This record gives sequence, C-alpha cells and structure tokens, in this order.
Amino acid sequence: MRILCQAGLLVVLIFGCASATHAQEVGDDKPFFMLVLGDSVTKGVWADTALGTSNPDTYWQLARTQIQAGLVELLTGGRVNDISNSQKYALIIDQYFDYISRAELSALIGHQPYSIPTLVQQVTQRPVEVFSATILAGCFQNSDLLFDKIKEFYRVHKDHADPNLVFVNFNAMDFVFKSTLEDFERNVKRTFEKLAKRFPSTTIVVSPLVDIVTMMTTSYDMVAIPAHFGMPALRCADTYQKIGFDTAVGVSATTSAEDILKMNAKLLAMQQMLDDEIGAIRDHVTSAAYEQFVGQVIRIDPMSPPGGRWSPYLAMDCIHPNIQGQTLIGQNIWRALEANYF
Repeated sequence: MRILCQAGLLVVLIFGCASATHAQEVGDDKPFFMLVLGDSVTKGVWADTALGTSNPDTYWQLARTQIQAGLVELLTGGRVNDISNSQKYALIIDQYFDYISRAELSALIGHQPYSIPTLVQQVTQRPVEVFSATILAGCFQNSDLLFDKIKEFYRVHKDHADPNLVFVNFNAMDFVFKSTLEDFERNVKRTFEKLAKRFPSTTIVVSPLVDIVTMMTTSYDMVAIPAHFGMPALRCADTYQKIGFDTAVGVSATTSAEDILKMNAKLLAMQQMLDDEIGAIRDHVTSAAYEQFVGQVIRIDPMSPPGGRWSPYLAMDCIHPNIQGQTLIGQNIWRALEANYF
C-alpha cells in the first residue's frame, strides 16, 4: 500500500510539473519577450506605398526626404548616400530619416494580422513585449550599434528577463556596404558569439540574405512614381541613384552580365557563410560561446516572390517591401516558428 501511495504521489508530481511548465508557455500573464535585431526592412520603411502608384502624400514624402538629405549634407559636410563609412552612414540616416519607418506595418515588430507579435500572442495567449534593437542600416557589419541598444535596455531594466526569441533580420546591407567575404564571415561570427554568450538559453531566429541584385536588375526600368503634379515620372533607376544603391551594389543600365554573375556568386558565398555559422552554433563547435550555448537556432528559409516577380511586393523606392511584401515575410517566418518552436 505504501508503495502504491508513493507511486501515486510520483505521478501527481510529474503531471503537476508538466502542467505548471505548460502554464508558463501558454496563458501565463508573464509577457512573451521578443528581441529584434534588424534593418530598414524590419522597420517597415515605406511599407504603406507601392511601386508605380502615387498620391499627394507620396510626393510630399519624396520631397521631404530630398529636402532633409540636403539639410543633413549641409550640416554634416558629407553626402547622405556616401556609404564609404558604414557606421557613420547608419547613424546619420537613423537619426534624421526614421520618419520613413512604418514600424506598425512590420512583419517582425508591427501589430498587423501577419506580424509575428500578433501571431505569438494568439498562440501563447500571453502579452507580447517587443524590444527593437534595430537601425535603418542594420547589418552584421554594424551590429555593435545594435548591441549598444541592447546594453542600454538592460542597464535601464536591470532585472528584465532574457528574451524568449531573438530575431536576427539583416537582409542586404552587408552586401551594399561592400563587405568582403572575409569581413562578412568575421562579422557574422562576432555577432552570433555575442548573442550566444549574452543569451545562452534563448532561441535565435535567423533570416536569410535577400537577393538584392536580382531585385534591382529586374526592377531597374520600372516606373517607381508616375508623373503627376508637374513632376516627371521616376523610374527605379532614379531612386537607386538618389540613395546611392546603384554605385554601392553595382547595378546600373550598363552593368555587364559577367558582373551580375560575380555579384550573384558573392551573395551565394555570403549566404553559405551564414548557414555554416548557424550549423556551428547548433553543433556547439568553433567557439567557446557556442559550446556553452544550450538554446536553439532556427534558420528561416530563403524566399522568392510568387512567380518570381518582385514588383507587386515593392514600395515606391523599389527596395523595401510594401504591405504585401511584409505579409509574405511574416508568413515565411511564422511557418518556421510553427515547425520548430510552437
């Protein structure tokens, strides 16, 4: 009889503990905490516009950006689109141009039906807290700027819990900043080592690089903003020139097929380096921080637009995703979370 009672008590303890653990995950009052390291795509830049469409507010936004760029150049003595110094560039545009962000429409930090915070709250039945350690030119090359934001957050919130999920959503700026393969590999490792050491038991979710070369080459001759109010039509080529992406990426009307192949090869090599680093974290090798990391790493699958056409999913600047593009991003990330986390 005593043995039966002990066995019964053991069963109660096991199932009681299991129920308590489940309560921690679903329906708990404790906020589900998301930390996001990201870039201008993460911030939802111009997501409320679309390629080839216009309204009076579109022209006002464009004019304001041009006026602001002129003022910043006058004050700083340098061109806004001079990306030779990536950290200086990132700090300038984040300080002066954050008004082009549409964070509420973002797939990662927004609050739309397709946004990850909304979907997480629906599944966990818990309030969701999001801290966006994000800048307009976020990338592995400039990750120190984002870690400064994280450090400041925990300085102010000394007893705050570690995040349940850390998103690393850097899309293209390492390539735009002409990071060498050696520098990119080093910056990727440095970023993930810091994350693994700082948050050794969390889940890290990593986005793939975006094929910005194909996106630009297939959109180059498209109309970004139609002629209206006495202003001439702007092609994507014009917007790329205005923000310096034509020079930075190397895509223009005269770019040779051979150069395009070289750029695509570099993008593939960078993505492979990123994948290899994710593998090293999972295998707990190549780094003391990885050896001690007990969390999980989720790799988001690369994504091409439906039908291979970028234009229906681009904002008026021919670079950032519009609402339809943000929706695709949210759906792609959520598929990975459903399969590997929830």
